[in-house]
Amino acid sequence: MNFCKKSFVCVSIFLFLGCKSEKIVIEEMPPMSERTIEKFAITQTEDGKLKMMLEAASAIVDEDGNSARLKLPIVKFYDKGNYVSTLITESADINLETYDVKGIGKCVIDAANNGRLQTTDLTYDAKKNLISSDNNVKIKKPGETIYGTRFDADTKLETVTIKNQRMVLD
Repeated sequence: MNFCKKSFVCVSIFLFLGCKSEKIVIEEMPPMSERTIEKFAITQTEDGKLKMMLEAASAIVDEDGNSARLKLPIVKFYDKGNYVSTLITESADINLETYDVKGIGKCVIDAANNGRLQTTDLTYDAKKNLISSDNNVKIKKPGETIYGTRFDADTKLETVTIKNQRMVLD
């Protein structure tokens, strides 16, 4: 009888360990309409002249939605082929039909005329050639710093409209 008890205990342990559930991991495959591109670049021209050059460390392109999610993008703006400013942001979404850009996170624009704009979550309307944000903004130009709660500006940072502005002269 002792042998039967030992056998029963061994069989019970074997069955218990043998029935142990395993965690099954299922990885979701991205839709086939999405592609990841390393060192993504795109150029926009107008009347044969350079208007915008965009480079990013990587992009996830949604071919069905005609858009791309960019990581660490740098956007250089041009006016009739002449360089005017550079936008650097943490990430961005770009509409691949209209070239509208939505900067996400910290955004900095350095203009050729030594102006610098800092904000978060801005948008660039390619058709109107305007940059805007509903978030706090800081614009630093030689001799002055302007603070506000919202802005609209051209890519040169020459025409800027700021809400609730406060100016500090150096």
